[in-house]
Amino acid sequence: MRSAAAIVLAAVSLLPLATLRPAAADEPSAEGGGASLRAVLAALRLPDLDGEEVGLSSYLGRGPLLLDFWATWCKPCLAAMPELQQLYEDLGPRGLQIVGINEDGPRNASKVKPFMRTHGYEFPVLLDLNREAQRRLQALALPTTMLLDADGVVVHNSFGYRPGEIDKLRALIEPMLPEEKDE
Repeated sequence: MRSAAAIVLAAVSLLPLATLRPAAADEPSAEGGGASLRAVLAALRLPDLDGEEVGLSSYLGRGPLLLDFWATWCKPCLAAMPELQQLYEDLGPRGLQIVGINEDGPRNASKVKPFMRTHGYEFPVLLDLNREAQRRLQALALPTTMLLDADGVVVHNSFGYRPGEIDKLRALIEPMLPEEKDE
């Protein structure tokens, strides 16, 4: 019985992949390194929780950028959110940028802002209403976490949630930030 449940769970978790389509030959994709990734980020504009269009490339050049692809229905995503918030509180003042990219889609987009407010999550969230960012940045599962340096080069990429993963991310991010100032 458990193996049947595991098969059903695996099939359901792969369902979002069925909606992905490969990038067209003339579209930039996340493959091929920093230059093409910068082109993808420059081409992607997503609405924030107030409906304002934001270019993902606007986050480059200001410090490391952590992109987290998530959805309100994704239990592993929800398990990771408090850790992301803690990382944002701890390292945001030193220059870490965290941007959640929500994959709930147009039907549930109106639930995302109240969800963030209710749980006290303060990092910015963009809505990937047509899954273009997910497809173009090759976020093949939820959650997907991508750590980029200030130039847009991928330093780390992980799929799924594992307890303790945030400590590995912190260890990668700390050297990318300016030293803490003594108070």
